[in-house]
Order: sequence, then C-alpha cells, then structure tokens
Amino acid sequence: MELYGRLIGTWDVVNRFYAEDRAEWVTGTVVWTFGWVLAGHTVQDVMWFTGPGPDGGPRRVTGSTVRHYDPAGKCWAVVWFSPTSKIFTLTGRGGDDGDIVQEGTQPDGRPIRWLFTEVTRESFRWLGYVSDDQGETWRLVQEMRAARR
Repeated sequence: MELYGRLIGTWDVVNRFYAEDRAEWVTGTVVWTFGWVLAGHTVQDVMWFTGPGPDGGPRRVTGSTVRHYDPAGKCWAVVWFSPTSKIFTLTGRGGDDGDIVQEGTQPDGRPIRWLFTEVTRESFRWLGYVSDDQGETWRLVQEMRAARR
C-alpha cells in the first residue's frame, strides 16, 4: 500500500507538456494533492493545473486519479479522468529503484507509460510518454517536478 501511500500530501509542481494542437512545449504549475479513500484501500489525487490560456491569461484545468490495489493481481488499477470526459486507464506497479510504473492506453488507443521517478519524502519527478507505433518507441510528452508543500 505504500507504493502510492508515500505520495500522500500536497505537492507544488512545475509542469512542462507538449501541446500537440500547437506543436510546442508549454510550462505551467500544478497543485497536486494525494489522499487515502475507501477505508485506506485506495489513493485518490486531485490536480489543479495552471498554465497560459489562448488569450495569454492564466487557464486552470483540473483532473483526478483513483488508484485501487488488486491483491489477487498484485497490481494497482489506475484511472485518470477530467471534467472534459477524458479517461485514461492504466495498471500500476513498482519499478526499479523505488519508481512507480503505470502503463495503459489513452482515449485514442495509443499506449501510454506514466512514471514516478526519483521519489523521495520531499520530491519526485513524473514523466509521461506516448507511443505512436504500439510500444516500439516512446516519446516524452509531459514532465512534472514536484516538491512537497
């Protein structure tokens, strides 16, 4: 349960992502809060993204992830969703050196890999990859660096 339990709390994040519709990298911030739900069997987070909007002013977007441990499969069922009806389903597991590996598909069917790396009590790095060739190669589309509040 501590795979995700060590993330419980509030994190201030610098977020860099590739905006495919604009074909450019965009930087913003995130407030990312993790907490236990369902009697301590599930970890849910809520994210508030702030970045530049189309008019140049700040734009706020939210999303949430629910991670529920499956003792039979010894893995985590992970679902990310947002008010815009985007839903991503993944499977989470421990990786090398204390990393967390989450793999699944995004709504358009392309494989995704989301990683928590460099996890300490005070910080972590999150990397989001997508594959355009069914997992043969991966390209980075998002990077977040988090510091515990």
